[in-house]
Amino acid sequence: MAILFLGATSEIARHNVDIFAARGEHLILAGRNPKALRNLKSSPDMELVYYNATETFQSILSAEMFWLQCVALARVTWEEPITGIYIAQGFLPSQDSKRWGDEIEQTVFINFTSLTIFLEAVARWYETHPIAAQETWIAVISSVAGDRGRRSNYPYGAAKAGLTAYLSGLRARLQPIGTTVLTVKAGLVQTRMIACRPQANSILAADPLRVAGSIDRAIAHRRNVLYTPWWWRLVMSFVQLLPECIFKRLRF
Repeated sequence: MAILFLGATSEIARHNVDIFAARGEHLILAGRNPKALRNLKSSPDMELVYYNATETFQSILSAEMFWLQCVALARVTWEEPITGIYIAQGFLPSQDSKRWGDEIEQTVFINFTSLTIFLEAVARWYETHPIAAQETWIAVISSVAGDRGRRSNYPYGAAKAGLTAYLSGLRARLQPIGTTVLTVKAGLVQTRMIACRPQANSILAADPLRVAGSIDRAIAHRRNVLYTPWWWRLVMSFVQLLPECIFKRLRF
């Protein structure tokens, strides 16, 4: 099978690239950093595609062109369809709320709008090619931050909440044609995204290799939603149960 990775150079995605490559899968690695992509390519069974979400996914038409480029690449290179789409694209705004006005458009576009534009293009193509859609999967990394808006990062949480809700609807839409949609609700992970923040030293920050392994298993079992690490489901269940009169006073 051929698998398309969007945001292939993120730490979690890189581990999943290694996992899939070790099984001999054919991979299309897409990202905005050409040097990082070239460093990631470790076998002839990998092809590289450069993209910048803020330019490539401005409309359904531009997203369709990118998707068809990837479909054609898989067919020409390996004579295979794309049967898996792994998305690890994301942007975390600063923790300074005074700067959110400047960053909110980028936060919403990268974490939500651009991905829905791309996935709508994919969904339309799958619906017009139902045979190719059978037994395919889409895995998207969202965040536990989308389960409830917190004062420290609610623009990011709002974008992820929108993404999670979108994926729920997309899952129902594509289920009849055999496509699985996995929503990955990741907690704190030791990545570049939090490297310069206090959370980087938190005992809650997980090893990206561990997170990648749980995503791989969830894809294999055709899961719908994955909290990773698993105990974030318990944490967020508690957070969601807190009355608003108490929650709004918490400083986190």
